[in-house]
Amino acid sequence: MDVAASLSRQLAKVVSPAFGTAEKQIYFLAFFLTFTVVVAISGASLVLAPAYLAALGLLLVATLLAYVVPWDRASPLGVAIVPLLDIAAIGLVRDLMREIATATSLLALIPALWLAARLRTRGAVLATVSVAAAFTVPTLLRAHPLDSVTLAQAALLPFTVLQVGLLVTGGLAVHDRQTERVTTALAEKEALLDAADMWKRRLENIIDSVDTGIVVVDRDGHDLLMNRTQRTIHRSASPPGPGDPDESQLLLHYPGTNRPIHPDRRPVRRAVQQESFSNYVISVGPAGPGSAAYSTSARQIIDAHGERDGAVVVFTDVTQYIESARKQEQFVATVSHELRTPLTSVLGYLEIARDDPDLPRETGSFLDVAHRNAEQLLSIVEELLRDQASRSGTDALTLRPTRISDLLRETVESVALRAGELGLTIEQDLVETPLQPIDASRMRQAIGNLVSNALKYTPRGGTVRVHTCFAESSVELAVTDTGIGMSDQEQTDLFTDYYRTRTALESDIPGHGIGLALTLRIVRAHGGQISVVSSPGAGSTFTIRLPIGEIADGLRASAPSTSGGSASA
Repeated sequence: MDVAASLSRQLAKVVSPAFGTAEKQIYFLAFFLTFTVVVAISGASLVLAPAYLAALGLLLVATLLAYVVPWDRASPLGVAIVPLLDIAAIGLVRDLMREIATATSLLALIPALWLAARLRTRGAVLATVSVAAAFTVPTLLRAHPLDSVTLAQAALLPFTVLQVGLLVTGGLAVHDRQTERVTTALAEKEALLDAADMWKRRLENIIDSVDTGIVVVDRDGHDLLMNRTQRTIHRSASPPGPGDPDESQLLLHYPGTNRPIHPDRRPVRRAVQQESFSNYVISVGPAGPGSAAYSTSARQIIDAHGERDGAVVVFTDVTQYIESARKQEQFVATVSHELRTPLTSVLGYLEIARDDPDLPRETGSFLDVAHRNAEQLLSIVEELLRDQASRSGTDALTLRPTRISDLLRETVESVALRAGELGLTIEQDLVETPLQPIDASRMRQAIGNLVSNALKYTPRGGTVRVHTCFAESSVELAVTDTGIGMSDQEQTDLFTDYYRTRTALESDIPGHGIGLALTLRIVRAHGGQISVVSSPGAGSTFTIRLPIGEIADGLRASAPSTSGGSASA
């Protein structure tokens, strides 16, 4: 095995294009000199014979030519001179050593392979002709008589050289094709890598030019891409001290509070957990008036096989928008306070006037209309004031052990008559939930808003379904209707203050756009989340999830401001 492997390596050198003419000739000369030493040991007279010395002279001339001639500029047939001289030299030696002619003839295979490797088919033919001229012709000229056996023996070596030469030529042709394919594939791969690198740089330049933070993660949550704006946001959210913190260590709070966001509810973590969401508002940096607010959105990345391959999360600065909304809220609160006192006075005097026994019937009916409208206006003012109290934190939560299932059951009972009048069916699937620390009054208001909206936006003959369930860490309640539904864009803005969908406005359905925003704040104040799934004409499902366990110390109703944001998951 070792001898075969060694011979294979030596032959590879002979046919290798990387092995130059001079190197091949030195290799063959060394091989021949080794053969000469062996012959000299056996009988010095052969080495000193004129034919042997002539052969050695031819090899030295060939070696000199191999080093002197610039073969890279020689013609294709010019490069055949050196191996042809080698074959001629071997022919002289063979003619001298007729007793071992077969063994001596094998030396000619080296320059013959050289010719075949260099000139391919032409080289194989040229090697065959030269071997026939140097070996076969002298043999035939000396043969007396010339019979078929002698002719066959003389022709064997040229045919062997031709066969080996053609095999080498074919093998090299296959090797060349494979090399060409590999080279082409490598070139294509290199071009693809260059194109990918170019597009990567172009993408980085594009996303670095926008003032929105962008971070791309792989399926395992490792950062793949983060633009310049996002790196700035990351630094502003990093706590003091050395090192690069991960998202769980960043200073992220619910807007308007000093309550940190749980690590599992942080934007990138939610995206890694395969959630897609829009307008999830967070506060970045140390809690306080100077912290910035960002609206975050996430979408999952799907590969060509339909499998999840990561996620992209976008951070949009909404600090100025929230500040503007806060000023608007202050204005609304001020106006509401100013309106409540005169409205209360108006209602009082209207009641006195209505109690006058001498009041004409027509005048009394006018006063009844005025009283109803004044009460409705006062109700709107009171709702605005309650909403403002929820935002400012002046309306603290009163937490008592309460079952969400009981609150939902009470709400359904309170609207059952109204549902019947509207021609709607209410279905209940209420599992008794565990006791939780809840402000029953506030949570009843949030649940009431969801059920009331379901009744309001479901046409006659439709169905409203309420459902509760719980797991190890959270309680879930859902309100599903078969109503008019909403588009994706409408869902994005759904929890924005005073927002009403286009369908609701076109249908002339009464409302002020406050209920869902207030519901969101109540749910957030309890440490929960609210989400919505809907499509136009197919109804909607609102789901509230509340954690099971103690609410954090000092928790107040100052839920995070959500102007311009939602908690849709």
